[in-house]
Amino acid sequence: MNPYHLAYNLIGAGIGAVLKPAWWLRARHAEDRQEQFRQRFGRYPAALRASLGGRGARIWMHAVSVGEVGVALALEDPLTAHVPHCRLALSTTTVQGLIRARTVLDGRVPCFYAPIDLPWTTRRALEMVRPHTLVLLETELWPNLIIAAHRSGVRTAMLNGRISVRAIERYRKVRPMLAHMLAHVDAFSMISTADAQRIISLGAPEERVSVNGNAKFDSPDPHPEREQTRAWAMQLYGLRPETPVFVAGSTRHPEERSLLSAFRQIHQHFPETVLIIAPRHLERVPRVVQWVSEAGLSCQRRSRLEGEGRHTPVVVLDTIGELAATYSVARFVFCGGSLVPKGGQNMLEPALWSKPVMYGASMEDFADARVLIERAGGGFMVQDADRMAALAIEWLRRPEVAVEAGRAARAAILVHRGAARRHAAVIEGLLKR
Repeated sequence: MNPYHLAYNLIGAGIGAVLKPAWWLRARHAEDRQEQFRQRFGRYPAALRASLGGRGARIWMHAVSVGEVGVALALEDPLTAHVPHCRLALSTTTVQGLIRARTVLDGRVPCFYAPIDLPWTTRRALEMVRPHTLVLLETELWPNLIIAAHRSGVRTAMLNGRISVRAIERYRKVRPMLAHMLAHVDAFSMISTADAQRIISLGAPEERVSVNGNAKFDSPDPHPEREQTRAWAMQLYGLRPETPVFVAGSTRHPEERSLLSAFRQIHQHFPETVLIIAPRHLERVPRVVQWVSEAGLSCQRRSRLEGEGRHTPVVVLDTIGELAATYSVARFVFCGGSLVPKGGQNMLEPALWSKPVMYGASMEDFADARVLIERAGGGFMVQDADRMAALAIEWLRRPEVAVEAGRAARAAILVHRGAARRHAAVIEGLLKR
């Protein structure tokens, strides 16, 4: 065994031995956490094993959480078109990711938790799925899973691959181990030339690397069902057609403080405006609710709206899988993870809904989307709460300007669709070898 790989396993085994009891204690009172605990340690139910049977090439896609599940959904139809009769399986790491996967795939694809990256857990998962191809979405690089799959004769590929500016420096610190792992990957289908150069600099064989664009541009278009979706969201949030709504999606600590400061300014000029905040991590919901109160505003959790009806200017979205539909009622959107150095979050969903998008300076993880939408006139960088408030007030005073910016954001995305088909063709090529 490569010495770096051996050191990785020794460290991982030690950490696992220490954390496993605490993880079990945390999971024992929550059913979803129990399922996550069992499966991440390689204990999968018989029903899941049975659902993975049947003929056809088996393609195991791994997506860490909600964002990567969106990529998997975009790839579903192109993969089945390029590889007829294939059997897809999707794994995630987080509870939110698995809930989202099961919701959007609606039983079409078996969904489960990926194993923690230890030799015996990855072996159990590979024995259960028995894939012909292992597809790692975006930046999911797990040495044991990749190496074990490759040694078992499984073709391995990184699809919609991206290596952010923030991540590259961390990866370079462990380059010898990464280079050993990357040598076991058969294809790297990257988003951009910059991503391709970064993965090559980490040790990926250059001849296996290609650039095929961002499959997130191929996310399902909400417009065919926009009226039904909008009607559902209007009723849920208790909105009138003329009610201005500001949606802040996937916010990170402590962005909500800036949002609330901006909203207080907006509310002074347009008191009928509603703010819907969707924290990226649901465990932060109580803290966000507390901050709303401290800002002198009242709020409700979305999960309680059906029983209470909305009667506050602020709603905190504390459910999974509803943010995309919530964008349908927005006048404008803030993309979270960008006022803090987190690299930003997915701005494509609101853009597809024809909404103008605001974001902070940190959008490194979605730089290609930001550039496209910004150049088209649909994306706007805001440095702080005052600038955010000023732009929002301008749009509320001149709604036709916001409408035009939203249309530009959507148009910028539509002309760049097609990457999912190119990524799927890479898998077809691997299976034909």
